[in-house]
Amino acid sequence: MSELDHLVRTRMLPGACRFGMTRVWRGRVFGLLSFGAIARLIAERARAFGVEVWAHDPFLDESEIRAHQVRPVSFDRLVEGADFLVIQAPLTPETHHAFDRTTLRRMKPTAVLINTGRGPIVEDAALYQALAEGWIAGAALDDLEDEPAKQRDWRPRNPLFTLPNVIITPHAAYYSEQSVTTVRRIAAEEAVRVLTGQRAHSPVNDVTAGGSG
Repeated sequence: MSELDHLVRTRMLPGACRFGMTRVWRGRVFGLLSFGAIARLIAERARAFGVEVWAHDPFLDESEIRAHQVRPVSFDRLVEGADFLVIQAPLTPETHHAFDRTTLRRMKPTAVLINTGRGPIVEDAALYQALAEGWIAGAALDDLEDEPAKQRDWRPRNPLFTLPNVIITPHAAYYSEQSVTTVRRIAAEEAVRVLTGQRAHSPVNDVTAGGSG
């Protein structure tokens, strides 16, 4: 979409130039790394486009994944078979740089990598090489290894910004008027529960259960 928008704005209309053909989603494999609450909502929406949804989550029983009409697969199968691979995993020592040169080399040359999780799960230098040399077709990133929003006097020096086959947003995939209101409401409701002697719906630790903080 961004490429076609640029062509129209610069008057390089399709009839006067050549541009890459788009691909339909129907029949493609849509992969999810991690299958928590957000990933399940993504899977539900993705199925509307006629894709087959796969997921890898080492912390879930396969039956729980299948209950959502999603096929559980190994990490290797996910990497090698997905046409669209969405990273929705948390950043842990195990997931840090999970997508390095070795992993990216195993993806389909037509695959698109989408990171709506944490930036450091993908090694930026490796992804740059993968995109520049055609190991994969494209990427969409909502975060980078060094998150721009957390840096003072940030400048777009990352070489990924020079590539035409990557879209980058400032870790703001969640950001909307409704989501900000919802976050505030939920935080207030949780505070009221705890202050009135109830258990929080989403405790970070065991304080509300009588454990240590």
